[in-house]
Amino acid sequence: MTQGGDPKAGGFGRVAMKGSVLNSLQWVMNKAVTAVAMLVIAKLLRKEDYGVGTQALAIFQFLAVFLPLSVGDILIAHPKRFDLLAASARRLAWILGWTAACIVLLGIPVVLRLYDRPELSPAWLAGLLAVLAIRPLMEARLMLPLSLMRLQLRYPRIAAIDGLLQFAATILSVVMAVFGGRGGSLVVPQVVGVAARQAWYGCEAPATSIAPVHGRLVVFLFRAFAKVASAQYLHNVLVMLEILVLGYLCGDAEAGIFGLAFRLAIQSNGVIAFQLGLVLQPIFGHLQDDPDRQVAGFLKAQRVLGAVCVPICLAQAAIAEPIFRLVFGEAWMQSWQGSVQVFQIVSVAQTLYFVTGPSMACLRAQRRFGTFLAWQAVQLSLSVPVYTFAASRGGALGVAVASAVMWGLSSPLVVWMCTWPSTGRQVSAVIGIFLRPWLVALPIFASLGLLAKAASSWGLAGDLAVILVGGPLAGLLSCMALRWTHPDIREVFDRVWVAAMARVRRKRPA
Repeated sequence: MTQGGDPKAGGFGRVAMKGSVLNSLQWVMNKAVTAVAMLVIAKLLRKEDYGVGTQALAIFQFLAVFLPLSVGDILIAHPKRFDLLAASARRLAWILGWTAACIVLLGIPVVLRLYDRPELSPAWLAGLLAVLAIRPLMEARLMLPLSLMRLQLRYPRIAAIDGLLQFAATILSVVMAVFGGRGGSLVVPQVVGVAARQAWYGCEAPATSIAPVHGRLVVFLFRAFAKVASAQYLHNVLVMLEILVLGYLCGDAEAGIFGLAFRLAIQSNGVIAFQLGLVLQPIFGHLQDDPDRQVAGFLKAQRVLGAVCVPICLAQAAIAEPIFRLVFGEAWMQSWQGSVQVFQIVSVAQTLYFVTGPSMACLRAQRRFGTFLAWQAVQLSLSVPVYTFAASRGGALGVAVASAVMWGLSSPLVVWMCTWPSTGRQVSAVIGIFLRPWLVALPIFASLGLLAKAASSWGLAGDLAVILVGGPLAGLLSCMALRWTHPDIREVFDRVWVAAMARVRRKRPA
């Protein structure tokens, strides 16, 4: 099993940028389609049906302890021993996949007892959880070929495969919603997508030339896996904790309102950050013997990411009301009352959450699995009482505010923890990751939000002017200001622009 060429030949920075740009571009295009699909589905489903679907996904994350895909993170953290560990890792993934599937199935009666409410359809919730129980088995088959392709830095091919399958899953969601799929429109396409990924990646990166399974290696992998998987499990629960709390305390309607706002808000920067994390982890792994260079690369990636994600999120919040009014209409907004405000707050929270994907990748590459686990355990233990209080007082809106506060405290802390191996503590650099894009972008998009309020009196023409003219102009002005204020951001923006223009010139006929 070959691990491909030496990435140092082209430079880790260039590989990281190319991989993250390719992955992010395909995900941004697909997530734009997904966002439109979510809007269509929201018009087709009642908020109670939407709530059941999002709760099923959240409950699955709570029940599915030790998902097998995290085994791949251990393999990537040991790139020089990949061939030796691969077969044993595959065996461990299968054991974990079957264990997770059984736990989900056995947990269904308990879940139905806890969520025993007149408005909740137990048959639908049980059926959706049974479908989701298949997912860990598919992820067990996906783990090894995906890990190999990530280690080989084959991100253009990963982007192409994931982009096509994500688009197909989005279309399936809409079709199911049209034909009465209810909450299943949010769940079934995800499982089908994972099944298609494992089949395709298995053909792209077949397991060859690997050492046989060895019991001691399985135990060795599990010891490392237990920490990183526990941390990843806590993170998965944290991401879905708001919906779990809202569904339990406030019912399906409030869970549906928050679920829609959350799924729409994360379609842009949350996915960009996640994809960049996938790209950076194997690169950080190659830099294990040079912690100063590793930390410098991590901080640069976060600065560039902040320059992209903060303006996107603030733009979402600024023009949310005209977009919702234009797409859904006043009657829908009355039915889903509070959805606009929840979406705006969740979008602002994403200006803090964007650092988590690369931060988790850095901690894994540094093999600091205990630190990763402690960070998520402390945040979860604090978030449960805070979200419970917020849900009981303010429903979805209260939980959205509480979530923004919790991630606002947690995100700078984890970035600082990632700089620990470096000789300098980089506190000012950590603060600058969040402060610089906020100082530049906030006045621009606050003005856009005030303009959107004023233009609402002009009716449809005002909403269209804000969305089609005001939004793009504010985004362009923000990019120009950020490019002017920081050399790292200017370097990356200029490199992407030059590469794009070169590709256009190559395609232009002579």
